[in-house]
Amino acid sequence: MPRFFRGFFITLAISVAFLSGIYLGGHYYRLSPLLNIFPASVRGAFFPGDNTLQLEREIEGILQEGFYQPVDQSTLENGAMEGMVNSLNDPYTTYFSPDDYRMFNDHSNGQFTGIGVLMEQKGENLTVVQVFENSPAQESGVQSGDIIIAVDGKPVQGMTEEETSGLIRGSEGTTVTLKVLRGAAELEFMMTRRAIELPIVTEKMIDTGTRKIGYVRLEQFSLDSGVKLRGAVDKLVGEGAEAIILDLRNNGGGLLDESINVASTFIQDGPIVSVVGRDGESQVYSARGDANETIPLALLVNGYSASASEIVAGAIKDDARGRLVGEKTFGKGVVQSIVPLSNGGGLKYTAGSYYTPKGIDINKIGIEPDIPVGDDPATPVDEVLDRAVAELAR
Repeated sequence: MPRFFRGFFITLAISVAFLSGIYLGGHYYRLSPLLNIFPASVRGAFFPGDNTLQLEREIEGILQEGFYQPVDQSTLENGAMEGMVNSLNDPYTTYFSPDDYRMFNDHSNGQFTGIGVLMEQKGENLTVVQVFENSPAQESGVQSGDIIIAVDGKPVQGMTEEETSGLIRGSEGTTVTLKVLRGAAELEFMMTRRAIELPIVTEKMIDTGTRKIGYVRLEQFSLDSGVKLRGAVDKLVGEGAEAIILDLRNNGGGLLDESINVASTFIQDGPIVSVVGRDGESQVYSARGDANETIPLALLVNGYSASASEIVAGAIKDDARGRLVGEKTFGKGVVQSIVPLSNGGGLKYTAGSYYTPKGIDINKIGIEPDIPVGDDPATPVDEVLDRAVAELAR
């Protein structure tokens, strides 16, 4: 064969192979029947991940070409990731799409667009554990303890907290309707989304006539919560406070590191919490010093004080640093790690169980208060706060 034709056919063969590779790369499922003629050992050598990657691409290709409506590839990819995570049957392990991950980080930094509620998975129910002051949710009548059953008419049974949050959040100025279960009654609330800047710390002085008591409410454990709490406590002490009430009611938690900082405001040294991972090794987080370890302290808790709130409550109780007043806490004794992913999304997964300084596992159990007091919503007074004030005023 003349050299010209030999070169032509070599070039043609390379081009066909290249274009075939491009086509089969996007239509991998068409190759599946051909792969089955080879022994498993050969398939494994030339097509690594045959049993998983091949199947994923096969399904993706079939749906992209055969589904009765156009299919977005990113929707399929996100769905595959969510399915993998959901197979663990852990309500706290979640895959974030890039948009969801951005919203999660905004929330952790204390700002987002939405209605102003904090939710926790409690059994099969997604429960409102906190309604922020001056938020659309508060103004419309949503209350802590409400069980969310639908968003804009879409049932949320079986959805994760993050999936439901994605339905609730949206562009500023748009409306959303929340359907909740309160006791035996089903209620609907329509509200307009707006920019929410989450409050972190509020404080005030309570003068009983015989003693000045500083009251500090911590709304969430977001970035710099510990610094802001310490600043509020120092301000109240500087103004003459002789005791401190720290209110963690309806505080659903947040960042582990901030729970250590908050507890370290009152505990000088020693363990705050220990976290045990799958290897059975215990990582102990200790107090960071420079604490106000002498001022009398009361900690207010209820059934929606969860996660990081329970780390602080467990440390205060085990150290006998102060007294817990209110109701038994939520009982979330596991911690999560968050990892950014290459697509701009993120993965939040349960990385371990945590234990109080005395080694107590509170998961699905909660922490009992030293002074049990219930708050009656039918009365205009705050019975729990009043009881704490009475204890510290002695």
